[in-house]
Amino acid sequence: MERMEYDPEGGNYQPVTEHETGATFMVVGLVMLIAALGWMLFVGWDIRGGGALMEALFAADVIIALVLITLGFVKKKRQIN
Repeated sequence: MERMEYDPEGGNYQPVTEHETGATFMVVGLVMLIAALGWMLFVGWDIRGGGALMEALFAADVIIALVLITLGFVKKKRQIN
């Protein structure tokens, strides 16, 4: 993993690699999936009113998480090749 070191003259920072970006996307996606699972287990059955809104938010959370995980795999694979 590349580290950015402090440069008193400024402007000499290396960009983040695609491998690091892919790993970050995967971690964020996994955290979102875990949060969605907890949301489903602890809150999902207890909501009477607004159930459609909660289902839509849950579905959006899961879809975004899966897209992030897929994008992370693609970015990590692209870096290896």
